[in-house]
Amino acid sequence: MPHEVQDIRNLALVGHGDSGKTALVDAVAHLAGAVPRRGSTTEGTSVCDFEAEEKEKRHSLSSAVVHVAWKKRVLNWIDCPGYPDFVADANSALAAVETAIVAVSSTTGVTFNTRQAFAAAGRAGIARALLVTRCDAENTDFGLLVESIAEAFGDRVVPVTFPDGNGPAFRRVVDVLAPAADLPGPLKERAATYRTTLVERIVETEDALMERYLAEGAVSDADLARVFPKAMARGLLVPLFAVDPLRGIGLEELLTRVVEGFPSPADLGPRRALKGTPGGTPGGTEEVEVAPDPAGPLAAFVFKTLTDPYVGKISYLRVFRGTRKAEEMLPNPKTGKGDKLAGLGYPLGKELRPAPRLIPGDIVAVPKIESLDWGHTVHDEGEPVAFPRPPQPRPMVAFAIEPKARQDEAKLSGSLQKLTMEDPTFHVRRDADTKEMVVEGLSDLHLQVMLARLKRRFGVEVTTRLPKVPYRETVHGRADGHYRHKKQTGGRGQFGECFLKVEPLERGAGFEFADEIFGGSIPRQFIPAVEKGIREAMERGVIAGYPVVDVRAKLTDGKYHEVDSDEASFKIAGSRAFRDGFEKAKPVILEPILDLEVTLPTRFLGDITGDLNSRRGRIVGMESDGVLQTIKAQAPLSELLTYSTQLRSITAGEGTYSTTFSHYEVLPAHLAEKIVTAHRASRKAEEE
Repeated sequence: MPHEVQDIRNLALVGHGDSGKTALVDAVAHLAGAVPRRGSTTEGTSVCDFEAEEKEKRHSLSSAVVHVAWKKRVLNWIDCPGYPDFVADANSALAAVETAIVAVSSTTGVTFNTRQAFAAAGRAGIARALLVTRCDAENTDFGLLVESIAEAFGDRVVPVTFPDGNGPAFRRVVDVLAPAADLPGPLKERAATYRTTLVERIVETEDALMERYLAEGAVSDADLARVFPKAMARGLLVPLFAVDPLRGIGLEELLTRVVEGFPSPADLGPRRALKGTPGGTPGGTEEVEVAPDPAGPLAAFVFKTLTDPYVGKISYLRVFRGTRKAEEMLPNPKTGKGDKLAGLGYPLGKELRPAPRLIPGDIVAVPKIESLDWGHTVHDEGEPVAFPRPPQPRPMVAFAIEPKARQDEAKLSGSLQKLTMEDPTFHVRRDADTKEMVVEGLSDLHLQVMLARLKRRFGVEVTTRLPKVPYRETVHGRADGHYRHKKQTGGRGQFGECFLKVEPLERGAGFEFADEIFGGSIPRQFIPAVEKGIREAMERGVIAGYPVVDVRAKLTDGKYHEVDSDEASFKIAGSRAFRDGFEKAKPVILEPILDLEVTLPTRFLGDITGDLNSRRGRIVGMESDGVLQTIKAQAPLSELLTYSTQLRSITAGEGTYSTTFSHYEVLPAHLAEKIVTAHRASRKAEEE
């Protein structure tokens, strides 16, 4: 259907898990005639949950875009995962729409994740609406639920549709802007009350309308319809709707208000961007406004990518300015060249339906353009702009991985890299200290899903384990070290003797080598070999196999042989003399300490602080924000390797945390002894 900018409604469905978001989009797609039958997550036929892992687990793990037409309007629904493990897609979707619809189940009410989704939409600067589902459940009370929602989000929340009864008595919804004539008295009164509140919120948008309302006590339906999207766009109104998607109750009323009252791209107005570079990434801090002008230079944001085993890479674009026809050239921000818009389509779940063009407000999918990556801005040459990338949480869980089959080593890195392009909260790194390939994500489930995709899409299966902790070794005391290397095997032998002192340096100082040789006891040409031997010994570790740091080695004396001495001999002598001195100088193991920030509902504060204390954590501060509490602490990395699981268990999945490296501290002696003993046993087994 041909459409213009003002005909488009872009909607991101967000909120907590199991709140009926996917069921709603499936019902809308069927009602709008986009699919022949209503999909079902339970039956594995949902238009949104088409990934194998989603069908297996029966809930959304990634966002899905569903393009439908309704009453001469174009609606782009983005069904977002409700579980915090997969919040990246929800955050990205908020950058591509004008309205976030936050779903709330009557059975659970406002949860931590509901609050997070509502706040994220506010930070994105877009309009918000609320959707109440499962009103037919036993022991539900819509009035009390609305009160709790208003308490959480303020009096800007006003019902536009509400159920005619609680629980099983729910048969239809009442639209307060167009109530049915046959409503019984109590429902009429309730509708009138909600309508009055709704009108009061809407008239706040325009001073002239407010004055007329105060003078006359009423406003026309035409004025309400005209100002409704402005009130939403400015955040003065958060309309609330009751819907039962499984029975289809409230769907048409919701869609009517979406097409008549929700803001279009033109209503929300210009979007903020930064002056960009030709690569489609931010090039500074100077802001520019990008208006939805079809005749302007192209500006579009890549908010989602995925790799299909058959189609290849598919990139999802939100167009903010400019126009292109299918088969025309799309500018390439990376190469400066163009890519043909072959296969341009409107997404319907995993399907792409042909799109004749793209205009401001459109959400389209473009297959097989490898250079389009998540977070990049596509722009015309000479008009570089860059939309800011949506903020994403930092990973909380890490696995060390290695391929099960040796032949997969070559393609492991490339395959993982493709997955990181889809999910900005999935990170891959090679740990320089432990030499491990490490994947990081938001939870165990998140990483399990990503590694399942790795196997299914790329045929690479991996084994996982907890990453090694990058301990360090150092000394607390001073000691002399000595080693005499002498080897005679017939012919020329080997000889080198070193005396040195080992002493500690301040934390973070690294290593210092001091040459204090006098009188030529070791010839100058062999001094570098001594230092090299010491450095190699430090890299291998002395007491537990971990790198040595923060020590000074002073080479004080030695002996050499005019014939048998060489660099190799003094390298060995330096290494062994250092080990000798190190073992005498009160060696200790250092462990990495992390700065930890935990955000959780206040009711779990006592349990979490107790758990942190049990993990040798030190609480350094707390901040309160309403019902949320943020704990700032420091704790050893070794105690946090499985912290995500415990935090999720204690807080029923509502707690989150982030970490950054702080410093190294001495590991308590009883824990260090276990590591040293295990290292000795390992070396003994290797020697045998």
